[in-house]
Amino acid sequence: MAKTWNMLQNGSNLTDLMIFRRRWWQHLVFWVMILMILLNIFKSSSSFEKIDLIYTLIFLVPLVIMAYLNLYHFIPRYLRKEKYLLYALFFPGLMAGGALFLYLLFDRWIDLILPNYYFISYYSVGQLMIYTGSVLLLTTLLKLSRSWFMLLRMERMTTSHQLKSLQSQINPHFLLNSLQTIYAFSLEKSEETPDVILRLSDILKYTLYETEIPRISLEKEIQLINNYVEMYRLRVDPDRADIRLEVNGDPGEMLIAPMLLIPFIENSFKHGLRGEPGGAFVHLGLDFKQEVLNFSIRNSMGKGDGVDLDKRKGIGIENTRQRLELLYPGKHQLKIQREDETFSVSLKLELTR
Repeated sequence: MAKTWNMLQNGSNLTDLMIFRRRWWQHLVFWVMILMILLNIFKSSSSFEKIDLIYTLIFLVPLVIMAYLNLYHFIPRYLRKEKYLLYALFFPGLMAGGALFLYLLFDRWIDLILPNYYFISYYSVGQLMIYTGSVLLLTTLLKLSRSWFMLLRMERMTTSHQLKSLQSQINPHFLLNSLQTIYAFSLEKSEETPDVILRLSDILKYTLYETEIPRISLEKEIQLINNYVEMYRLRVDPDRADIRLEVNGDPGEMLIAPMLLIPFIENSFKHGLRGEPGGAFVHLGLDFKQEVLNFSIRNSMGKGDGVDLDKRKGIGIENTRQRLELLYPGKHQLKIQREDETFSVSLKLELTR
């Protein structure tokens, strides 16, 4: 909680400048509304008289002083620093002190200030505490609600920044692996090079134009995965490695965060094709049932690859873990297992339309 208040305190000047550049008028409108409410309560007849306005304005001044004393002294010093007990003691004290001041003001001091007017103290200290308490409670709630909305906005900005940072790390990593594939084809002078370049072109279009939005059609994401898998399928001798992609069900109108699954697939190809010739494999599965996606992937691991995998678990998988936590909190189940010669990932994801 203290960290939360510190975030608000540190960012308050910037946020006030950006959002509440003319905040004074909001305060003015609030106090005019309070003035009108009190004026309707205190008026001596069906119409407003000059004496009613003077009485109400004098009554309002101590309320304004108490409210700002609470907002700019007691809340920052005690409530924001989680000194709840001290604040709980000061709050009723301020309320009672304000009520006593109002009682003495209209019972004894007002004749000295305005001798030409005759004012009567209508209320007891207990009754005046209702007024002071109401204003203090209302202004405190408004202050806390404003701080709460500021915090939400800051958290959204932070989350958005984190996601952009994570995605900006994934895209170059993905592009690097793809260029390495084309480089290998060019060395082999393969006839498949144009097809691979075309598929990479489609992938780059996707990463440039589709990843800027928070959700993308699952069908487009599947097409991206298919292009990526086919690039490797063309590169690898089928007698050396078994590469499979199975898609079951209809993605329909389901949406998914762009390039969410690619890091797992990159990792599997990176390590799965290191196995012994003829024994290497990468098996991918996508299964759709209603609005639930079940993604699975298994790959072989070369000798000594287990230690290497721990050292270079990679930007991709760690970023994807973070993206899942940010984008699908409580709506995903991720399991990553490593056995002696295989590595597997299982992801259950609740999607939206």
